[in-house]
Amino acid sequence: MSKVVNNDGVKAGCIYRIALENFVTYKRVELYPGPSLNLIIGPNGTGKSTFVCAIILGLCGKTSVIGRAKKISEYVRSGCENSTIEIELYRNSGQKNVIITRNFNLSDESSWSIDYKTVREKQVQELIASMNIQVDNLCQLLPQDRVQDFSKMDPQQLLRSTLSAVGGQQSVSQLDELIDCRSKQRGNSTKLLNNAQVIQEQQRLNDRLKVVIDAMQQRKEIEKEIDVCEKKKLWLEYHDLREKVVEYTRDKKEAGKIVATHKSKIEPLEKVIEKATKEIRKVEQQKLAANRKIYALKDRAKETLSSVNAQQFKLREIESSFQEKMERHRNRERELQEAKAKLEKLNMDKARLVEKVGDDAKVKMELAELHKHISKTNAAIDNLKKQKLEVQYDLDNNVVPQMRLYQNKIRNLEDVDIKRLETLRAYSEDCYKAVLWLRENRDLFMHRVYEPMMLEIKFTDPKFARYLESTVASRDLVAFTFESSQDMNLFLTKVRQEQGLKRVNALCSQGGTLDLPQRNIQQLSYLGFYTYLVDTISAPDAIVRYLCKNYNIHRIPIGNDHTYKNSGKVPANITYFYTENHRFVVKVSAYSGEKSSSTIEIRQARLLANTVDSEQLNKCNTELARFERTAQTHRSKMSDLDNKVGTLEGNLNELNMRRKGISEGVDKVRTISAQIRIQANKVQDIETEPSLDVQQEQERCRRKQRECVIKQCQLHSELKEIADSLHNDVLSSDVVKLQLDTYRNGIVDQETQLRELKSELRNVEATLENIENLLTRAKSNAKEKLLEAKRNSNNKLPQDPDFPYKDEFDTLPSDINSLQEHCYELQTRMDCMDQGDEQVIKEYEEREKLIAKLKNEVNSSSDTNKLLEKKMETIKSQWLPPLENLLRDIDRSFGDMFSKLGCAGEIKLEKGESDEDFDKYGISILVRFRASEQLQQLTRHAQSGGERALSTAIYLMSLQRLTTVPFRCVDEINQGMDPINERKMFELLVKVTTECDNAQYFLLTPKLLTNLQYNDKIMVHTIMNGQKIMDYRKWKYPTFLEKAEAYRMNS
Repeated sequence: MSKVVNNDGVKAGCIYRIALENFVTYKRVELYPGPSLNLIIGPNGTGKSTFVCAIILGLCGKTSVIGRAKKISEYVRSGCENSTIEIELYRNSGQKNVIITRNFNLSDESSWSIDYKTVREKQVQELIASMNIQVDNLCQLLPQDRVQDFSKMDPQQLLRSTLSAVGGQQSVSQLDELIDCRSKQRGNSTKLLNNAQVIQEQQRLNDRLKVVIDAMQQRKEIEKEIDVCEKKKLWLEYHDLREKVVEYTRDKKEAGKIVATHKSKIEPLEKVIEKATKEIRKVEQQKLAANRKIYALKDRAKETLSSVNAQQFKLREIESSFQEKMERHRNRERELQEAKAKLEKLNMDKARLVEKVGDDAKVKMELAELHKHISKTNAAIDNLKKQKLEVQYDLDNNVVPQMRLYQNKIRNLEDVDIKRLETLRAYSEDCYKAVLWLRENRDLFMHRVYEPMMLEIKFTDPKFARYLESTVASRDLVAFTFESSQDMNLFLTKVRQEQGLKRVNALCSQGGTLDLPQRNIQQLSYLGFYTYLVDTISAPDAIVRYLCKNYNIHRIPIGNDHTYKNSGKVPANITYFYTENHRFVVKVSAYSGEKSSSTIEIRQARLLANTVDSEQLNKCNTELARFERTAQTHRSKMSDLDNKVGTLEGNLNELNMRRKGISEGVDKVRTISAQIRIQANKVQDIETEPSLDVQQEQERCRRKQRECVIKQCQLHSELKEIADSLHNDVLSSDVVKLQLDTYRNGIVDQETQLRELKSELRNVEATLENIENLLTRAKSNAKEKLLEAKRNSNNKLPQDPDFPYKDEFDTLPSDINSLQEHCYELQTRMDCMDQGDEQVIKEYEEREKLIAKLKNEVNSSSDTNKLLEKKMETIKSQWLPPLENLLRDIDRSFGDMFSKLGCAGEIKLEKGESDEDFDKYGISILVRFRASEQLQQLTRHAQSGGERALSTAIYLMSLQRLTTVPFRCVDEINQGMDPINERKMFELLVKVTTECDNAQYFLLTPKLLTNLQYNDKIMVHTIMNGQKIMDYRKWKYPTFLEKAEAYRMNS
């Protein structure tokens, strides 16, 4: 905090000290200005204007106010990284000064402090504003590079700057409020006029629609009457159904009685038949028992006869054996000779066979060799079969499944057309039906016709679908494309007029080969662009030509997230492009040339959501073709293996046949050897057989025959007993059969009668069931009809006192046929009337609402205008008189000063065409430098540079006496003035700034005229710069003054 206290009554906000460090040309410097006029002089380039820059930047001013560099970092001294501006300001009398410090660096970063305490810039601005310091007001602070800008200010800017400098912030706020009120008043007045015109036009349109509305209202009344007829018709139909329910209920009761009567007749008959049936079952059981017994006796008889026949066969066998033995006894010698001859023949056959087949060693060697070849052949066959199985396994488990997989993928990819067609159906049923019609009637058209674009366009990758859908309007995506306008007109006539499909669009585009200009996307790859939109689709040329012509898809590049981050670097000729998830549209104003861009996030595709992935489809087809070639190779290999196996199996069969032949020869040798052994044994048996005892053999044979005959006699006795029992049982069975027939014939009539009664009962029950079904259906229909009738009558019944259609129902016919005829009559009348358009009614009602709304707005705007006018009058009465007084004072001072220079000047308040056009209020500076001239407004074209500078200086001095700002600064305003005017201007400046303590004043100039008049209130600051200049802190002012005085005395 500063130790300096304002004890001299210096105005708050005046500058006590300016300290700079590493700022522009200064390494370190301090300036202590006086409270009145401060003349800062020095050669050009020494750093005078640097103090003006320091004041502006150190008191929250912008670099644009100075008019030199754009960045604050450019004010850092060369070779340094940081710079400091410290300004010490007077506070109110008796208070310590306040020190404002600003530090900034080469990175354009600034930090602020008040009394060396870090604060935000806003706090510094509030402190400066409280002292009425306005560094951006040219009437308070006029830098060297902005001197010419003063004359460029229009009257409105000059008025605002003047008010800010001498009128106070309240006066500026009142002006802003007056301008705002006037702007609102103008807007309301324009709105009033426009609304009145709109009301008149809308009322005229509604008057024209009134006739149509009345006709439509009459039609609606008839429609309402028809609706009431339909409602009464529902109730009449309900009453008819209710009567049917009553009728069916009565029929059901009658049918029930008939069923009960038939059941009462059937019951006694069923009891009689049931009793007879029980007796029949009992007799049937007896018959079955008798039959079982008869069958058992027959089986015994058969067994006995079999035993008798067996004994008879045994007798014959005994006799045959005895005769054979006798025959062998008689032929023993002959049999022995025959056996020996047969044995010899067998030995000879064996010798010949052994000679043919070979001995055992030779046969074994040959079989071993054959076995070796057969084993090798079997191994080769097994190896080939194994190879075939491996190929078959690979074909069945790897190749064929992959083929099926890719076939399914292709099928699924190609099914996209069906999905797209369903999407089209969901979007527009008319377009869907038009597609089906076109597919059946393509032969009607001379040139090619394309289905809606969404069905024709394919994408290289499904992700590109949303970009195209975001570019192309939906009406075009569902439009049919024609290469001939005649075909298009024929199509629209057919589908719209004949088929009644109103919501069908069509467009015409030339066919033929499409020739697009070549564009190299690689030139834009540094921005992340990788393709153009046209390169992502495949479609008929006519469709692509239409999209290029109307949507320029061949000029729309697609990029990624890198593109999004660098969207500001996209070349100016690209005005429409996509990033990963956003669409950018750049527009250039035809008037100002300014660019404006809009960014929209892209939604997921809806119509084109099911897209054919052409790249994936081609890839699948390629893979499928590769696997099909592999399968064909496998099948060829398997065929070759089968051929090789067939050849080897033929060889194997030959080897097996040879082995079989050898084996059969060996088997024949073994068979003959066995026959030889048997025959040798037979010869031996015959030779060793003992002689036969005939007497003894006859006795043995008779004994066996006697045993057989005794056994036969016993069996015959047993057979007789069985026959007697069988006879008796057959007689008993016949009796039971007769008894059963008697019972059965006895209940035939009752069963016939019962069947007839049951048949009648079934018919009656069917009739009852049919009646019940009719009754159920009638009840259900009646219930549904009642619910429907109540639903259409606000859930009320006709007999209810609050029934909504009671009066209308009373006037309508009560007979359903008459009611139907009346309804037809109303319908005929309605059909003869124009149907009209519901949109007309909606338009009429909306317009009525708009008229009412506009009338309310007109009334509201009128009231608002009155309030605004009253408010403006109040503010104007507070603001305008002081402003006029202020300008009169400025004009008087300005004119007096100009008259002292031998010129003329006038300050005038300008107004617009109306006194209420406060935005046109301004200050005109009128000057005349020669007697022969008229007063002219100060502009940059009418006066010379010196005249403009002089006028500016005098105007600022005119404000000095009225100023409310603590200090004012003007940089090199005397440049360009002639010596006379410069001297007069300086005299006036001294007089204005030193006669009264109204404000601190800084005048910066590279030179001053000689012999000017000074006084004690003027402080002169001489700025010198160079390599040999000592540090300002080492400068001894008293010593320098003494030496200067001595030098003057000696000279």
